[in-house]
Amino acid sequence: MPLIKDGLTNCMSNKRLVKISAAVTIALVLLMLYLSSILSGKKQVLAQTTPAPVLTVTVQPAVIKSVDRLLSVHGSVSAWDPISIGATAGGLEVSSVLVEEGALVKKGQCLVILDSAQLQAQLESERARLAAGIAAVSKSIQPNRPEDINGLAAAVLQAQATVEDQQAALVQAQANLANARGNLKRYQYLKSEGAVSAQEAEDRETTAQVYEATVGSAEKKVKATQFALRQAQEHFSMAKQGGRKEDIQIARANAAEIQGNIKRLQTQIDETFIKAPVDGLVTRRDVHIGDISAAGKTMFLMARDNRLEIKAQVPESDLRLVQPGQIVSINSSFLGQDKVKGHVREISPLVDSDTRLATVRIDMPDNCGLKPGMYAEGHIDLGQYLALTVPSQAVISRDEKNTVFVLHHNRVESRPVLINNRDNNFVQISSGLKDKEQIIIDGAGFLKDGDCVAVAD
Repeated sequence: MPLIKDGLTNCMSNKRLVKISAAVTIALVLLMLYLSSILSGKKQVLAQTTPAPVLTVTVQPAVIKSVDRLLSVHGSVSAWDPISIGATAGGLEVSSVLVEEGALVKKGQCLVILDSAQLQAQLESERARLAAGIAAVSKSIQPNRPEDINGLAAAVLQAQATVEDQQAALVQAQANLANARGNLKRYQYLKSEGAVSAQEAEDRETTAQVYEATVGSAEKKVKATQFALRQAQEHFSMAKQGGRKEDIQIARANAAEIQGNIKRLQTQIDETFIKAPVDGLVTRRDVHIGDISAAGKTMFLMARDNRLEIKAQVPESDLRLVQPGQIVSINSSFLGQDKVKGHVREISPLVDSDTRLATVRIDMPDNCGLKPGMYAEGHIDLGQYLALTVPSQAVISRDEKNTVFVLHHNRVESRPVLINNRDNNFVQISSGLKDKEQIIIDGAGFLKDGDCVAVAD
């Protein structure tokens, strides 16, 4: 009996366990169905709230890499040494213009010819005056003709002969006087002895007095003829010496003045042929046939030696990075895709106090193709440095602001950035972006902040 009772008890216990197990199973199934329905509802809600992608884009991370450090410069192309050419003589008509703009000319080549007819006439007049002046100098040096000088020489000889005659007469008179005085002494002695009469003695005294007077007269005549001789000699000497110094100086000064006028006129005539002062390129022509020349009026502008340069303005903060001899890569809209290589020649010692800019003069290569007045840009290679870069198409420029789109999951964020420089197909970012951030590349120009996108595989 006890065994039967125990068996019945166990059988009842198993039935309860089966029932409990079935109930638990049913409950689990119901729970799973409930949870499944909840999850399905959430999926439907999520499917209803998540927008569809507006665009399929490509992305690329911003990366730090070694790039060329370039200093941007820009300015106008100008002549290395601009030269203004004009006439020094005013009031002359332009008769010929021999060159045009763009011509390459050599030093001394004639560019313009002015009408010199008036100057030529004045020159001929001054040459005639010079001939007269030279004759006046010759006449002032020797105003006497040869025959006049010969006459003066004859007058000297005549005066010498007269002097000699008067000297001989004086000697004769002196001899007569001495003889008369001797006779007078003898007669005075004889008178005292009573040998002759007083009358005879007085006659001898009178004779002596007459001879004394004759000697005095002869002496005066000798002096007069000697004076006449000296005058004749002086006249002859002056005639041989020529004119007075003052007259010669005046005549020579007049001739020198005329010669100066001739040189001045000849110089003015030479200046009617306006020539190139140096080799170079004629960059501008401002003269035409029939124009009247004026001192200070420009006829041509030239670029000396056909050398061109760019006067670039560089901020003082970058000035320390620039050194003479650095290579400058220059481009211009005129050149298209072509570039030319220039060199830094000179750095201005002054910085503008208002703009804080200094002038850097960049030499252009010969036959570079650029022309004075053109605008050109360039880059000075300063070596390499590490910079954060993104592809050029990732940067959107609008209203003078630069923006990139950063990808967060499947949405984009508009991020303003500052650009430092451009290197081939990459842009250097100085601020606004971090290394490794995912940047929208293709399609960036069609997005706005917060758009949902799909990323292309």
